[in-house]
Amino acid sequence: MRAVIAGAAVLCLVAAPAARAAWQTAAPGAAKAKAGTVQALVITSCAKGTSTVVSWDPVPGASLYTVLWQQGNGANAPFSETATTASLTYSVPSSISRVRVQATVGSWATTYTQKDCP
Repeated sequence: MRAVIAGAAVLCLVAAPAARAAWQTAAPGAAKAKAGTVQALVITSCAKGTSTVVSWDPVPGASLYTVLWQQGNGANAPFSETATTASLTYSVPSSISRVRVQATVGSWATTYTQKDCP
């Protein structure tokens, strides 16, 4: 009886169609399916002057960056101002105390990275 079951199992494996990825990317290389991870965003500067220029390192594949800034006193002030840009820098008012930046890569996004702007 075991030989019949083993033979049926082998027959099923031979007759089964080849496995395929559920989706593919257009990225070059042999691997077509990739895990959904996005590199963390790093804010490199928050230099104050007549306006505050915020800059960050590029995130591979990012097409859009969302910038939020906090105006007002205290850590509990809301991040009420928002802008989007494809650039790696953005000028915000000089009166801000903190900034947050998020990168969008396709349908994925980084978490917001926050930096105090002294």
